[in-house]
Amino acid sequence: MSEEPEVVIIGAGPVGLSAALALGRAGVSCLVLERRDAFSRFPKANGVHARTMEIFREWGVVNPIRDLTAGMPDDVTIAWMTRLNGIAIGEISVGDVDETDRLFDQQSPERMSQVGQHMFEPILAKAAEDIEGVTIKLGCEVVDLAGGADSVTATYTDSDGARHTVVAQYAIGADGIRSVARHVLGSGEHGEESLGTAINVQFDADLAPLLGERFIPIVWIVNADTQGAFIRDGLTLWRYHFEIPPGADPDAVTRDECEKKVAMGIGQDVAVDVRNMWSWSHDLAIADTWRDGRIFLAGDAAHHFPPHGGFGLNSGVQDAHNLAWKLVAKLRWNAGDGLLSSYQDERLPVADFNGEQMMRNTRQMEKTGFMMQDKDFLALLETDEGESARQVIADGIPEQRAQVASHGQQFGFLYDSGAVVPDGTEIVESSVTQYRPTARPGARAPHSWVQSHGEVISTIDVYDGGFILLAGPDNAGWVKAADQVREELQIPLGVFGLGSDLSPVDEPISDLLQRYGLEPTGALLIRPDGFVGFRSVGRADDEYLALRTALQQILHLSEA
Repeated sequence: MSEEPEVVIIGAGPVGLSAALALGRAGVSCLVLERRDAFSRFPKANGVHARTMEIFREWGVVNPIRDLTAGMPDDVTIAWMTRLNGIAIGEISVGDVDETDRLFDQQSPERMSQVGQHMFEPILAKAAEDIEGVTIKLGCEVVDLAGGADSVTATYTDSDGARHTVVAQYAIGADGIRSVARHVLGSGEHGEESLGTAINVQFDADLAPLLGERFIPIVWIVNADTQGAFIRDGLTLWRYHFEIPPGADPDAVTRDECEKKVAMGIGQDVAVDVRNMWSWSHDLAIADTWRDGRIFLAGDAAHHFPPHGGFGLNSGVQDAHNLAWKLVAKLRWNAGDGLLSSYQDERLPVADFNGEQMMRNTRQMEKTGFMMQDKDFLALLETDEGESARQVIADGIPEQRAQVASHGQQFGFLYDSGAVVPDGTEIVESSVTQYRPTARPGARAPHSWVQSHGEVISTIDVYDGGFILLAGPDNAGWVKAADQVREELQIPLGVFGLGSDLSPVDEPISDLLQRYGLEPTGALLIRPDGFVGFRSVGRADDEYLALRTALQQILHLSEA
């Protein structure tokens, strides 16, 4: 059997499904091949960042995904205790005060969701499969992948062992850390580091009384018997994860050992029904090469991080978001090959930073007893004389804030590639925890609440898969230029006048313009991924020429 979609995607996790959804919405035919015969059974990758929720909002799936955690509080709390029935040492919370709420509303129309990968994968899959031209096949393992000058060929076996071949124009390897695509690319890795292996035990138990009926999604446990974390997956569904010694075989850990660790973490007899057990590693590695001709890597196939901070899944979805519009531009808008090369130029530095920061987060956890080997110190924590020891742990808790308050890391990174037209303005830097909005080319275009046709929306809500031009109120030349360029280049280009089509809400037009670094005669060109591609602070000598030249540069049209 031979098939010929435009893009073959290896892997139907969140990254592969995101790629299929983004491409399918643009009318690009896709075949998604997944070796598993069902979507994720095990809870993992809890926590979808606000930036990723913005992308889901654009794709029309954010509401059903958010509904999966209906009833859970918006704020995220992480607590530290000696045991669930023991001594409370401290906690951190994000989004639990009005001031923080207002700040988050200014930064994004979306909030982080505590939803897990296993919960929302089926929603992404259904949304993708509902699009004509997108096919998802489970139980199909890719065994060979070959790239040529004009196509790629993937060979896969189905659940019956039958062998099939698919020929496509491009391939995306979103098949995880044991990626077939990465093996074919022969890509080396950098930043490699491992801090050990953890065992996850999923179980059902009523632990709410031990937490005073508070909804706390994560509780870290620190005592001489066990150090680990209870993670809430539902009303009575929990996970406990704990470390095993370096070099130990995770497959040798028995169910009985897991039940004992859970009991040690709880601290008293509670009926526990163990559902699943699995392992994962605190590893860091980033592929050196993300593209070879017509084959691309995304998600864990390109990078894998320790979990503390939650940037693995989120980075992967944003990889797919970045790559998809560039493939669409190549397949539909006559873009040059250099645009595809900008995928690695933009996303690899982000992966480097995210990986390094998540490794820093992991090391910071050591200040709260994570992976601690000093048994005498750990034993002291539960004694009357242990107040000073508990204070040592408590003093380390505020330094964990970067794990849950990472808006600067989520929104503040800047792309520097041939798909961005620099304007020579000063770089505005965000920290990990503090986001400083900027509309400098290469940055995510800041969110603003605006009024359109009598309805309050986010500027993000006007994104439709094409380019967007935000034009200042005192220069109709940008609108005329956009109409002409759209017709000549045959690319989707929406135009919105600031102050007319999009009116500011509870602020003067001057504040709205200042947020985008514009004078009333300027304009901002936003790429299909929501990042600024070009900015003219004020009036251009020739708006038509400026806009056309910018789009030609971004899309590398001279190469086509």
